[in-house]
Amino acid sequence: MRMVLSGVYIPAVTPFDEKEELDCRKLKKNIEKWNCTNISGYMCLGSNGEFKMLDEEESCAVIRTFAENRAADKGLIAGVGRESLYHTLRFIEKLERENLTPDYISVLTPHYFKKMMNDEVLVEYYTRIADNSPYPVLLYCAPGFANGVPISADAVKTLASHPNIAGIKDTSSDMMEQYMDTVGMRSDFSVMAGSISNLHKCLKCGGEGGVLSAANYFPDECAHLFEVWKTQGEAAYSEYERKLQVRIKKTGGKRGVSSIKYCMNLLGYEAGRPRSPLPILNLEEKQEIKNALQIDER
Repeated sequence: MRMVLSGVYIPAVTPFDEKEELDCRKLKKNIEKWNCTNISGYMCLGSNGEFKMLDEEESCAVIRTFAENRAADKGLIAGVGRESLYHTLRFIEKLERENLTPDYISVLTPHYFKKMMNDEVLVEYYTRIADNSPYPVLLYCAPGFANGVPISADAVKTLASHPNIAGIKDTSSDMMEQYMDTVGMRSDFSVMAGSISNLHKCLKCGGEGGVLSAANYFPDECAHLFEVWKTQGEAAYSEYERKLQVRIKKTGGKRGVSSIKYCMNLLGYEAGRPRSPLPILNLEEKQEIKNALQIDER
């Protein structure tokens, strides 16, 4: 039975040690700690997971670590998108051969040849993946990480008719309402916000939840945001979101993956460092985050 996509998922970071080598021991500890929170599940190998920095074997090791250590009530989305259809399908086949068990696979839009990525090309790309995947497919629209390539509402409408395409993660700045309008014919097609900034719009339009970067280090706080929406209504949600956003902007929101990992390390997780060329925070940036988290190491 398919795991229901709902609530808050963590777009999990991938820990690297000081030599920038993958550290699945640290990842296992993080998963065990997250398992005790109220989040709904995990997305591994997304942008926060530095998936472009990993090779195929490392990517499989990350998925395996999640599959073997997640709690029974936590869903798992695995990022599998490659620039070519050929390599995307090859990687999916590898997951199946190795008996890895994500509930969904997430496929970022191919984007290197930006001018060629029109609706016809993207519909063909995702349809071929869905036709051949043993796992339900989630479209992943993240123009900020994909050379500005979106998935149009018309393309999503066409793709939503495919029984093995289960939803979309939207990290765009302005597509959420169009997506919600165009997939209304399928009650089992899930629309998930890809950031806390578009979560409110997603939930207001009838979406299922979000995949929120800050949940890496504020998991229960982000899960509570979703619970406030369900139980206390829009006004209470807006007030809680405003306060949470202030904390996020002063902490993990400052420098992307680098600051998310630093926050995690301060708060008892083992995120390690980012892989170069992503920078490590300087002393001033670190102190600003410590101050915001009210951490005194003296």
